[in-house]
Amino acid sequence: MNTTELKTAAHAAWEEGDLPAAEQHFLAALAIDEQDAQTHYDLALLYKNSEPSNWPLAQRHNARALEIKPDDEAAWWNLGIAATANRDWATAASAWAKFDQTFSAEQLDALSSATSGERVAIRIRVGKQQEVIWGQRLDPARARVSGVPLPDLEIGHGDILLLDGVPRGAREFDGVSYPVYEVLERWHTDTYATYVIEAEVHDEAAQDTLFKAAADLGLVIADFDFNVASEAPKWLVVRQYGVAAMEDQPVADLIAAWLKARGDVVIRDVYVAYPEE
Repeated sequence: MNTTELKTAAHAAWEEGDLPAAEQHFLAALAIDEQDAQTHYDLALLYKNSEPSNWPLAQRHNARALEIKPDDEAAWWNLGIAATANRDWATAASAWAKFDQTFSAEQLDALSSATSGERVAIRIRVGKQQEVIWGQRLDPARARVSGVPLPDLEIGHGDILLLDGVPRGAREFDGVSYPVYEVLERWHTDTYATYVIEAEVHDEAAQDTLFKAAADLGLVIADFDFNVASEAPKWLVVRQYGVAAMEDQPVADLIAAWLKARGDVVIRDVYVAYPEE
């Protein structure tokens, strides 16, 4: 097979989900023509999209593609993602500089502990389940989760996620539209647990009281029934709320404050839903 046939076979195998075969065809094509920047880029993209991603090889082939074709913006962006995944801050800084985003290697490293940043919408997928959550962007490839994701998504408040570079859709907040970015993987796991409070809540005012109490205590909370409730013909009395906390006491304090303000609320259950104990 010549290089054209090998690359065609590689893409066909990729579309069929046979990534090992696609890899072998790309490598065979490069064995014939190592100077083919597009094949290096495609192979890097394959490694990026593998499960799990092979970030060292993705970085290597993006870098080689750029040695051959230095003006390839897509390769520069994917190099920045791969270098971030590999914690190669000098290479990541060089990549982001191509997009007029100036960081030193030391600044990128320090951003790992940052707790604030520009708002960003993030889509998390686990099997057929997905949710768009809010995060704080740390740099072009990373965002820290600022909300409380559904426990089944196996991501918690405070986790740092590696994001793809191409937005897929948009999500509105306070009248502002934000592009939605897909998660590639979890880059860092924080120490927050996701607690679930299941309660009988008789009206929206009672829920507002809970949210205000959470804000007063500095706790992040989410209405896990929001999507279901928005489609319901009337108020859903039995509801689940997610609370991010590092230990039991803040959640107990929240419940106590809520019950003191709203004696009609009935707590059905409280448990840690993520991570599983």
